[in-house]
Amino acid sequence: MTRGRLAVAYSVRDPAGSGAARILVELAGGERAECPGAVECYALSGGVMLGGFEVDTPFMDMLSETPDPAAEAVIVLSRHSGSSGVKTLSVHHTGNPTDRTLGGRPRELALAYPQLSKALMLAYREEAEEAGILGEYDLKLEATHHGPTTVDKPVVFIEIGSGPEEWRDPRAQRAMAAAVLRVLESGPAEGCTPATGYGGGHYPVRFTKLHLESDYCFGHILAKYVLREGLDPNVIRQSVEKNYPTRPVKAVVEKKSLRSAERREFEGILRSLGVEVEFI
Repeated sequence: MTRGRLAVAYSVRDPAGSGAARILVELAGGERAECPGAVECYALSGGVMLGGFEVDTPFMDMLSETPDPAAEAVIVLSRHSGSSGVKTLSVHHTGNPTDRTLGGRPRELALAYPQLSKALMLAYREEAEEAGILGEYDLKLEATHHGPTTVDKPVVFIEIGSGPEEWRDPRAQRAMAAAVLRVLESGPAEGCTPATGYGGGHYPVRFTKLHLESDYCFGHILAKYVLREGLDPNVIRQSVEKNYPTRPVKAVVEKKSLRSAERREFEGILRSLGVEVEFI
């Protein structure tokens, strides 16, 4: 696979994303530049464009055109909000699997990039460990949620959560910035098996473990709460087809998330899409 150029975006309203962006500029030696519609823009080493925007991250439907129209994919630096208060470092793809939306369109998924997600997770783990915050912060994949959904290239979010104290933690911001810089320099993961995941919680523990410790790299993950609302064949189709640069070869399903009749129906839908089904 030929590696293309990546771009990075953040919201100037977001303390986690904007804080990590400032550190990324320092680490990468960025210079002021112009990006369409951006409040702040920097050209990083290697020609990577970093754009800061007024709009909040789930509503960044303009990422097809900015900060770099020629970019292969966009990494979004963002905060994560959670009611649990657990300190979290996370990575996820975007999309609204149900009628509930936060940015984007209902029942529409964006393009996923499993190899980029895996590279970000592995780099985040290493940088968090080096910063001495791994363990204090939980490192997690999140299931696919919120917008944007209409961007014509893959978008992967890397986040700090779950509240204002964590968003402003300079250690977490530096770990995020250093992880992104590592991936900008090394590129997406190579040689992994692209997969989709179905079931588990919003923070899918088993898929996170596979993403970090096996040769699987996950694109879209539809959590158990999505499957419990009914098996929407169109959303399932999108979870398989909206992957870059190729479709996944595996569909990994957490068995206990579905009743037996649902499992048979679900397996039939997935097999009709040409993916191998693995129950865990």
